[in-house]
Amino acid sequence: MTYRTSALLSLSLSAFAFATPAFAAPQASIKIEQLSPSTYGTWTLLSADGSSRSSVDKGVDPTGGFTMALTEFGQTTLSVTSPPGMSAKISVYRGGDLIKEVTSQQYSFPLYANDNFRFLIKYSLSRVGSLGVTSDPTTLRFRMKGPTGRIFTAKTPFTFKNLPAGKYSLYFPKTDDCLQPAVQTVDVAPEERNTTKVTLTCNVAEEDNVDRSRVSKRTLREYVEAREVKTRGQRK
Repeated sequence: MTYRTSALLSLSLSAFAFATPAFAAPQASIKIEQLSPSTYGTWTLLSADGSSRSSVDKGVDPTGGFTMALTEFGQTTLSVTSPPGMSAKISVYRGGDLIKEVTSQQYSFPLYANDNFRFLIKYSLSRVGSLGVTSDPTTLRFRMKGPTGRIFTAKTPFTFKNLPAGKYSLYFPKTDDCLQPAVQTVDVAPEERNTTKVTLTCNVAEEDNVDRSRVSKRTLREYVEAREVKTRGQRK
């Protein structure tokens, strides 16, 4: 009889321990998404305890949206840095409902336990201009790198429209009988038609492009001897 009572008591205690729920710490959920016609900006979320999370942190997908669980409650701030030439609008959702839209680069809000926030950051071109590129000779292919890191390719003459304002670098390749021009740098001002032209130095004989400060005496002597065998009219 004693054995049965002890067994029943042990079974009851085990069942009670199994049925006791584990109490999880309260937390809030925040999801941040970005939409852009071209380049994405960066965001930083500053919690009440001074800790921060950013779109540039390792493991964060800045484009597809990022969801985080927070246990730090209180005043929280979302800061946004727009790409060059673009502005941002932040749509704030709480519990699935749109509660606010702001066009500033920062939004502060109180965060409570079990809160559910979603922030949708939409970028749009706001400070744009155009850039016309011409060359002599024409129909030169070139590459252009903008302030956001985007690479453009085109052939002169060409006009780029709706470019974010900022500094652009143009790279022209070396062509036959022409010296390769230096990198062209252009500042595209907003609401303006900006232009630039590159002129190549062409019809330069390869032998006359010898950098005499870097060649040996033997190479220079061979160059002079080869020049002397030419007639006066053939010399450059």
